Amino acid sequence: MGKLTTLLLASLVTGWASASLAQNHPELAWQVVETEHFRIFFHEGLEGAAARAARIAEAAYAPLTELYGYEPDGRVRIVLKDHDDYANGAAFFYQDTIEIWATSLDHDFDLRGSSDWLRNVITHEFAHIISLGAARKGVQRVPALYLQYFGYQREKNRPDILIGYPDVIASYPVMGTVVPMWLAEGAAQYGTATTRHDRWDANRDMVLRSLVLADEQLSFEQMGVFGKQGFGNEYVYDHGFGLVRYIAETYGEEKVAALYRAAAQWHTLAIDGACKKVLGKSADELYGEWIASMRQGYRAQVAALGPLREGERIVDVGFSNLRPRLAPNGEQLAYLSTRKRHHYPHGLIVRDLASGEEEVAAFPAAASTVDWSPDGRKLLFSRIDRADKYGSRQADIYEWDSAAAGPSFWRNMVWWMPAMVSGTAPETPRIKRLTRGMRALYPTYSPDGEWIVFVQNKGTNNNLAMMRADGTDLRYLTHFADGTQLYTPRFSPDGRKLAFATAREGQRDIAVVELDAEGDWTGGPSGQPSGLGQLGQPQGLPLRGGRIIATPGTDRDPAWSADGAELVFASDFSGIFNIYALNLETRALRQITNTVGGAFSPSVGADGEVVFTAYTAAGFEIRRLQDEGTPVAAEEAWFSQDLPLDWDGTPVAALPSAPQAYGIDYLKTGILPRLFIDEGHFKPGAYIASGDVLNRQSVFAGGAIAPANADRDLFAIYEFKGFRPTLFLELFNQRRHSARGDSTEDKTIVVTGVNYSLSQLSVGVRGKLGRHGELTASATYDRYDASVESDCLVCKSRSDGQVGFERTRQRPFGFTYLNGFGLGLTYRLELIARRRDRDISPMGRQLYARYDRMFNFFQEGFNQKSSFIDENYIKLFYNQFTVDWKEHMPMPGNTRLGLRLYGGWIDSEAVADSTRVRGFFDYRLGGLNFMKGYTFYSIEGRKALMGTATLRFPLLPNMDKRVAQLYFDKVYGAVYGSMGKAWDRNIGEWNERYGRDGPLRDVGGQLRFDLISYYSIPTRVQVDVAYGIDEVPDKGRWKSYFTVLFGYL
Repeated sequence: MGKLTTLLLASLVTGWASASLAQNHPELAWQVVETEHFRIFFHEGLEGAAARAARIAEAAYAPLTELYGYEPDGRVRIVLKDHDDYANGAAFFYQDTIEIWATSLDHDFDLRGSSDWLRNVITHEFAHIISLGAARKGVQRVPALYLQYFGYQREKNRPDILIGYPDVIASYPVMGTVVPMWLAEGAAQYGTATTRHDRWDANRDMVLRSLVLADEQLSFEQMGVFGKQGFGNEYVYDHGFGLVRYIAETYGEEKVAALYRAAAQWHTLAIDGACKKVLGKSADELYGEWIASMRQGYRAQVAALGPLREGERIVDVGFSNLRPRLAPNGEQLAYLSTRKRHHYPHGLIVRDLASGEEEVAAFPAAASTVDWSPDGRKLLFSRIDRADKYGSRQADIYEWDSAAAGPSFWRNMVWWMPAMVSGTAPETPRIKRLTRGMRALYPTYSPDGEWIVFVQNKGTNNNLAMMRADGTDLRYLTHFADGTQLYTPRFSPDGRKLAFATAREGQRDIAVVELDAEGDWTGGPSGQPSGLGQLGQPQGLPLRGGRIIATPGTDRDPAWSADGAELVFASDFSGIFNIYALNLETRALRQITNTVGGAFSPSVGADGEVVFTAYTAAGFEIRRLQDEGTPVAAEEAWFSQDLPLDWDGTPVAALPSAPQAYGIDYLKTGILPRLFIDEGHFKPGAYIASGDVLNRQSVFAGGAIAPANADRDLFAIYEFKGFRPTLFLELFNQRRHSARGDSTEDKTIVVTGVNYSLSQLSVGVRGKLGRHGELTASATYDRYDASVESDCLVCKSRSDGQVGFERTRQRPFGFTYLNGFGLGLTYRLELIARRRDRDISPMGRQLYARYDRMFNFFQEGFNQKSSFIDENYIKLFYNQFTVDWKEHMPMPGNTRLGLRLYGGWIDSEAVADSTRVRGFFDYRLGGLNFMKGYTFYSIEGRKALMGTATLRFPLLPNMDKRVAQLYFDKVYGAVYGSMGKAWDRNIGEWNERYGRDGPLRDVGGQLRFDLISYYSIPTRVQVDVAYGIDEVPDKGRWKSYFTVLFGYL
């Protein structure tokens, strides 16, 4: 029952109600405050953020609801989170719920510009709630209708098998909302003309300018979907914002809302018809006009730039190369890079500039700054890696020591196997962790190497802090509580000044502050010890007044010239980010770079050479330039402002009403009808899903019943996440009817049918083990019942005097043929690289290991002396061990070699009793999940061993075609071969069925199709044809399989 149930759930659970991999956080005390239209949920430390969120949300409510003509039927929930250093927002528009992570996105993602993060993200997500609500085709509680089909293999010459294993599994949704990603994200960024939460800034213009001029912009179809590598998903945002701006400016912003309303028509499967209806032209015409308009404008912009100064390329491997930092001797360069990975995170790379040789000093590293110690021996960097005791992942400062000894051979040998099965290993001796739970970004050394200054991120606020180079003696320099953001502090060469970027309400400028006259960092009281992560009081600190560099644009990434006379920084006041140098004494400004894309993060060598990050159509790369540049006319006001920073702290904003402790607040229950064909029978049903707003409790249940024979599939899964591990309760029930026509020996009773009812109850606890592992402990009860329907032939005299028989229906009699109890311990490891093709062609490792202690009472007959139905049971108590290890290894040409080793062992020979047990508990090695050249039940035994090798390769890796609601992304092929055997006693025992004592063999071919339905729903189609080399001829050596699901089996 277990394997079939898993497949039944896999048809939908993966796409709707799969278990969350996020860590539970029972340590957080939650509160809620209400406004007229919103309920704001927040935990301790976010009181000020909650107050600002309430004002922001209410300000956005009227403009957005008026534009789209839609209002939610109750208060919208906004959940504020700050337990991780993570930046994002999410809108669950079918539940009218928004989740916001408090960290500003520009700390985590250099392609985005600075904004008032809370205003930006709350208005953005609320725009999703309203716009997508307006585009909904049906009622809010019914997001989709599912069409499903299950077909089954025939098990020839196996009368003991009621039904074979599935060889066709199809589950496809008919969605209630159809909106392309460019429109969804573009409209959310645009908002309305009055919300002003986001703006078309130089960052977004840089992206489209670089792509359009290189003729590498996304196609219209690519704009509609996510699932890309590198910056591809971000390009959907940029393209979407650009196109929605074009529609609003050319046709009026009311046309944007009209597109959503047109998408709400039932017959709408794609946006093409809505474009024609609302704008009077096809989607292709709209796209072509927009691209032509941009290309003309960008060509004129570049033509006016004059001679370009874009520097010499140093590093261009990977889509993101950031934060270059020259070593004090000028011979080495440290920087962050994704290298050949498809997605984040970055690694810390050290490059020898003379030879070009590189070393990966650390992986992963946060997208923060790196800094050399004055002697050039050590590097500071930030990392978000191992979780703390609460499961939170927060940024801390680490130090890499180039002179320290690397890991020894014996250390590597000792940790080789633990690292294989856990996906983690101890830190290399060259790396030292300096803080714990500090949430520290942008670390930098003082010129004497004695102190480290950094930015602490907490509760939507940033503050400057310092500590000694060994991580002790923590002190705080600022105490902001108003959402101020700080970035990239850098000491002047003499240690008398500190430059850093600061942003309030989305405007980023550069601050320069002076230290005390002696540069004395030992004065003033200490804060808390390093690692507590609490803000101390900023009394007696060595900061003095300063000034700010505030051009009309964004000013960022300050660095110092070798003599400290100039401040070198990046600015976009011309419309394009370039590197500038400002003489602090004369206030003379010169432009060093002149780029088409953009230039960021300068690092200045002793000879004046500037190494910087450059943006091109390929992404971020590292370049260097030795050039005096050209003078720039600057206004005095840009550099004459006093620093408007409240060094003595800022007050926390007041909440709009008294907060209440969180009790429980359930979301709307979702209902998903099912139209299901199973075993040739129509079996309608539904799924339901519900949970509370903090996801502490959730229920996912479903059922389907066939009117023709009352077959049913029922399940319910309850999860409680109020503790660190997740507690779960699972119930399953299946009923299957088998029509019969046989009779007893004396021909007096005709068995007309048997009904089988299979029930399972499981309770357990599940928790994360390391970053990639999951450990589950469970207790399970299985009960399998049967009910026999029969007619009785009764001899009766007829009215004509003849003797005849009358067939009368008998009362069904039932019995239980299995009562099983089991204790299980399961470990799962999912160490698959984040890649665009990770589903269709994974790379990495997967491990499943399970131990069960089973206590089964299995029926062997009836008590013939009893006057009622009394089953006789045999006790089958045993241990069971199962391991499934998969390695997916990279090969040339983006191919993969997959190796799988599967094994199982039941330690009781009683299970192998062919007379009484008849293989009921055996392992099976055939069918869809194992050796596809054989049927599921044809290879069975209490011991099993199987090996599979698969070569997977791309056929059409970039299709970019759409037909109606189906977007065809890529097609991969595979060939595979397996060897396996299941046996009861000795591995060399003779297999009567196949007439051999060796393992069975099969080979096969596979096609996988990655599709996306309705712009957002993953649709994975898999076709297999397999040949059983050792299959019995009369069973047919060829087998075929077909699946349409959210993922691949």
